[in-house]
This record gives sequence, C-alpha cells and structure tokens, in this order.
Amino acid sequence: MGSVTCVCFDACGYRWALEARHVRRIDSTLSLARHAAFETLLCDSPGQPTRWLTLVDRQGPWQLGLPSDSVLLPLPSAALHPLPPLLAARVRHPALCGIAVVAQSLTLLLNGAQLRLPATSGSVGEP
Repeated sequence: MGSVTCVCFDACGYRWALEARHVRRIDSTLSLARHAAFETLLCDSPGQPTRWLTLVDRQGPWQLGLPSDSVLLPLPSAALHPLPPLLAARVRHPALCGIAVVAQSLTLLLNGAQLRLPATSGSVGEP
C-alpha cells in the first residue's frame, strides 16, 4: 500500500491536505504580489495568515496564506476518496476534490492544479 505526501493544515474549522508536489516553498512571511488568504479564497471569511505556501498557476508563482502551521504528512492511498456525488455537485471551489479518513479523522483534499487566484484579482484577503 502506497502513500501520498501532503502539506496538511487546519483552517475554517477543518483539516485540509494539499499534495506536496504542488508546493514550491513554505514561508513565514509574504514575499509575492500575487497572494490570497486561504480562508478568504475557500471559506469566504477574513484571513489572518501566519504561513505562506508558494504555488504556481498559469500566471506564475503566487502565495496562499494559511492561518496555522502546516505539517508534511504521508496519507495512505487507501484512505483517499473522491467526494461523494451529492457533495461534488455542491462544491463551490473546483480545488476541493476529495476526503481522507485516517484514524477516524476527516481531512478535506485539495487538487493543487485547480487551486488558483481569481483571474480578476492580484490579491485576495489582505493580511
């Protein structure tokens, strides 16, 4: 049985995981003009980032602000599941793609290829 290494963090009252291969860097300070607070981008609430993940989309590098520390964890492949159809039909952000259940704990999975800033904005959720 294999595993997928993920950057895991807590935000908006949930545990989240993003496959580590999509993350270029993890920093404690904002260093790019293009950025978004995770809570603003995915949860429609104001963000107070303390950590910054550097990701890359079609327009280049940008930073995703996390409200907490992150940890690098291998998630067992057998614990990863796509969203059930009822949930998938109601997801507002295309990056939310699945769930992981490890030790009776739920983690929401993000597709790093779908995680991007809105096209009309250079930054979302100023720190």
